[in-house]
Amino acid sequence: MALYHLSVKAVSRGGGRSAVACAAYRQAESLHDERTGQTHDYERKRGVEARLLMMPDGAGGLAVMAGENWTAERERLWNAAEAAERRKDARVAREYELGLPHELDAASRRRLVTVFAGELVERFGVAVDAAIHAPGREGDRRNWHAHVLTTTRKATPEGLGEKAGIELSDTARAKLGLGSGAAEIEGLREVWGALINRELERARVAERVDHRSYARQGRGEQARQHLGPAASSLERKAARLARRQEAPESVPESPAASAQERPREGSGAAPAPVVPPRQAPNPPLASSPAADHGPERPRTASERLAIPKDREPYPQSPEAAVRPSAGVYGAGADPATRIGRRNAEIEERNRALQVARAALEVAQRVLERLERSRRWAVGVVRGVGERIATEREERAREAERQRQAQELARREEVARQDAARRAEQERVQRAEVARRTTQEQRDAARQVWRKIEEAGRSVRDQEAERARQRQERESQAPRYRGPSLGM
Repeated sequence: MALYHLSVKAVSRGGGRSAVACAAYRQAESLHDERTGQTHDYERKRGVEARLLMMPDGAGGLAVMAGENWTAERERLWNAAEAAERRKDARVAREYELGLPHELDAASRRRLVTVFAGELVERFGVAVDAAIHAPGREGDRRNWHAHVLTTTRKATPEGLGEKAGIELSDTARAKLGLGSGAAEIEGLREVWGALINRELERARVAERVDHRSYARQGRGEQARQHLGPAASSLERKAARLARRQEAPESVPESPAASAQERPREGSGAAPAPVVPPRQAPNPPLASSPAADHGPERPRTASERLAIPKDREPYPQSPEAAVRPSAGVYGAGADPATRIGRRNAEIEERNRALQVARAALEVAQRVLERLERSRRWAVGVVRGVGERIATEREERAREAERQRQAQELARREEVARQDAARRAEQERVQRAEVARRTTQEQRDAARQVWRKIEEAGRSVRDQEAERARQRQERESQAPRYRGPSLGM
């Protein structure tokens, strides 16, 4: 499975370290340290897959191994980092050790380290010198990792300037409105986990990593302790002795091969004595490492415990599904150091937890299948019941529609009869009104003629009266005798 690893280390003169020596060792190059006058030559060192040098370009962007800027030269960069510090215990560089998922290919690994290095440059304004290392010849074949070395001062076109924000004390950071250094590192750890998960998703790998500890994740597993250079050397030598004891007839290892053991950075001490290992009872596990990507990707618990459709719910036991680790330096050798033995115990406990978790996954899968079967049966019964209820409702609706149609026809017939009766009543009323109107008109006409006749009689009577009166006046008046001749 994909593992998460990010550790931050300080390269300080107080510990007798040099930024030039660190860069030469990690890049497998020969660099001259102007401060001490030493030349650190590690060109014979193998296993550097890719090298990367990044710095701000002065315009808010990034410059990657390009241009005539003095920071494009590794030797001049780290000698400038040494010359910029005056204290004898000064911190001259900061190193980020990154674990790379072995499931990724070379392009994905380089892209992953490049994006993280760009994040450091943009966030702190420092120069970044990164190297991607392949697994060691005698180490864990999945141990792809990267060393990202950064300056402690901001890189500018004129040279190294003031200290980067990550190098300041918490008091100084608080005055600038920044959080603590631990919070800054935690944020970088979260960024690294998000970048890994994005690359795993792009590579269509099911596993995901989490930057939080097992305790913060709520898991019962325990993290192993990191083996230092001395313990790693002891474990490698113990593994070689174990292989010799298992195959005594094989040709012994040549001194030249032993002399090519990985050199330690700035180490001149003699190696620690080798503790004879105990004979391991477990045989070595077969493996099929890929040509470019390390060993074959381990299957997830879901893939290992996948239930075929044509088999029983338990194709294999959880103990068989969770395969034991072959050890950091191969199977067949017990740990030779106290840290190694403690890590073996932790790994065994973690394996027991993984077996329990795998068994729980199997049980959950079986329960899910039973739940799906129950839901299917309930769905079938519910479907039949719903179909019957639907048919009943359909029949009830059809009967209701027929009843409503009959009621509507009856109402229409009643309405038609009422309309006919109202029409007949209106016709009778209109005839009666017409008859009454005609009678009234006749009566009015009779009255008019009666009035006219009365008026005529009155006029005639008046004329007759006037004529009679005229006759009477004429009869009573003296007859005209002409003018008088007398007097």
